[in-house]
Amino acid sequence: MRVFTLPAICLLAATLAFPQAKPGAKAKSKGEAQAVQAMLQAQDPDARIKAADDLVTKYHDSDFKSLAYYVEADGYQQKGDNGKAIVFGEQAVAADPQNIDALVLLANVIATTTRDTDLDKDEKLTRADKYAKDALEAIKTVAKPNAKMPDDQWDQYKKNDEAQAWQALGVAALVRKNVDEAMADYQKGIDANPDPLLMIRAGRALLTAGKPADAVAWFDKAINAPGVSDQLKNIATQDKARATAQIKK
Repeated sequence: MRVFTLPAICLLAATLAFPQAKPGAKAKSKGEAQAVQAMLQAQDPDARIKAADDLVTKYHDSDFKSLAYYVEADGYQQKGDNGKAIVFGEQAVAADPQNIDALVLLANVIATTTRDTDLDKDEKLTRADKYAKDALEAIKTVAKPNAKMPDDQWDQYKKNDEAQAWQALGVAALVRKNVDEAMADYQKGIDANPDPLLMIRAGRALLTAGKPADAVAWFDKAINAPGVSDQLKNIATQDKARATAQIKK
C-alpha cells in the first residue's frame, strides 16, 4: 500500500494555532490525505466538526483519528455544547492517551462547568483533576508530532498546554473553596506560560478571598502583559475597578 506522507499538514497541525497530530501519523491513501487537509483548513466550528466526522467515518483506521475527535470536541466547546465536547474529548483520549490537547480540554470543560451545588461535584472534580494530571505527565514524554518542528516551537506548545492543565486544577480547587491551592496552581500555570487569562483568574481568586489589594496587582499584570488582547485587557480593567472599589470601603 502506498503511504501518503503529510509533512506540511502535520507541521501545520503542530503549530500553536492547530492541535497536535499523533507522532508519526501518516495518511494511507490520497483520499485520506485530502480529508485530513480539509479538516485542518476548515474555517469555522461547524465546518471543522463536519470535516472531522467525515474523516473518522470514512477512514476508521486513520492515524489522525484522535486528532479528528479532538477537533470535534474543540468545535463543540466553541459552540457552547460542553456535553458533546466531553464525549468527543474522551474519544480522542481513548484513541491516543497522550493527546495532551484533548486531556487539557476535558480537564477545563469539566472543571469550569462544575458547580458547588452539583450533587456529583466531587466525582466531576476528581475527573477534571485526573485529566489535568494525566496531561502534565504526558507533556513530560510526548513526542513531537513532526520531527521537522523546531524545538523552541514544540517547547512553547507544551508550555501552553501545561499552563492550561494547571488552570483546570486551579478552577477545580476554587470550586472546592480552596483558594490557597487555586493560587498555587495558577502560579504554576503562569510560570509555564504568562497567560493574561490566568492572571485574571488569579486576581479573581484573591478577590473572592477578600484580598482586593493583592487582586489589583494581578489585574495590573494582566493589563500590562505583552500581547494581551483588547478583550482581556478590558476584562482585567473592569475587575481592577471592582477590586479598587472594595479597597476604598
